[in-house]
Amino acid sequence: MAQKKDSKAYGAYRNVVILTNVDVHAKRDQATIMTFGTQNVRTFTAGVDAIDFLSDNKVDLVLCDSSLDDMTGIKFTQIVRKNMSGRPMPIIMVTLENRKDHVLDSIAAGCIGYILRPYSLDTFEKYLILANQLDNYPEIEEMELQEAKDMVERGDFDEAIEAFEELISYQDEAQKYYDMGCQFMVQGKYGKAIVAFKKAVKINDLFAEAYKGLADAYKGKGDMEAYKKFVRKAADVHAQFDRLEETKALFIEILKFDSETPNPFNSLGVNLRKQGDYPGAIHAYRQALELTPNDENIYFNMAKAFYFMGKLEDASVNVIESLKKNPEFREANKLHQRIHGKPWTPAEGTPPRPADKPESQSAKDLDP
Repeated sequence: MAQKKDSKAYGAYRNVVILTNVDVHAKRDQATIMTFGTQNVRTFTAGVDAIDFLSDNKVDLVLCDSSLDDMTGIKFTQIVRKNMSGRPMPIIMVTLENRKDHVLDSIAAGCIGYILRPYSLDTFEKYLILANQLDNYPEIEEMELQEAKDMVERGDFDEAIEAFEELISYQDEAQKYYDMGCQFMVQGKYGKAIVAFKKAVKINDLFAEAYKGLADAYKGKGDMEAYKKFVRKAADVHAQFDRLEETKALFIEILKFDSETPNPFNSLGVNLRKQGDYPGAIHAYRQALELTPNDENIYFNMAKAFYFMGKLEDASVNVIESLKKNPEFREANKLHQRIHGKPWTPAEGTPPRPADKPESQSAKDLDP
């Protein structure tokens, strides 16, 4: 193939790793990426070999197939994201797999693009350009964020607050990209969906950092109420995007000043449950237990979510755990009564597996 020196993608990725266990795919991907000025290409069939290479070498882009010798492409992406979080490592999935759940799992794993085989050169070019734009997005806002942080370091708290508040105004833009990603998913435009979702996540990361910066600025001014308010908001944003370690760090910081502050993952779970997203709520509650493992309210909330899903055995396990931690928990005892037809007593231990939900125990009688 002739080189496309007039392309916006030309020269963007000089060192590329191709990961696939299908020889014809490897040859096709290598020939294609070389047309965009890539100087060094390494091909691997096993994820573990590619990970070893990435650890010791500068790589600008990984083209990853869904099928590898030792793991899936999604598993490879998860490992890279977990172990190389300090290094930018754009990964584009290049695959025959067009199932919606595979696309969503790829998004969750951290892929920066999604190209379906067989692809045309124009399609490949388009996603290289989009991925490059996304990888550098949003540079201006990130510079503004750093400038605002520098103001806090210098003690210019009022100017910093003004700069952070301007950055926070970008929240609507994040929602716009999220909605756009949902529309692309419905249309089957998976590559564009990933780009849109990633932009939403990047803006929200910036948004969380701006909240934390705003908190630090108010702390510098001695306004501890405002400080606590904005640290909580930063924690809530991280919880929304399932960032456990970041949420945990902020939660611990809030607890130093307010021992009664609500667990951000528990708050997220309650909101999701009220919206009817019971699996999402349960995931949030499980994350909440990583922060406060002895909170009877979280076990009760999880039990309610399972109850509304019709999973009475799981609901029973969690409501009993809640009552073990607080035998006087009236609402938990009411839920136990609904599931088993009798109140819980510590002497009973774990009751037998509940039967199917009878008509008298309809979920409509329970506050969601």
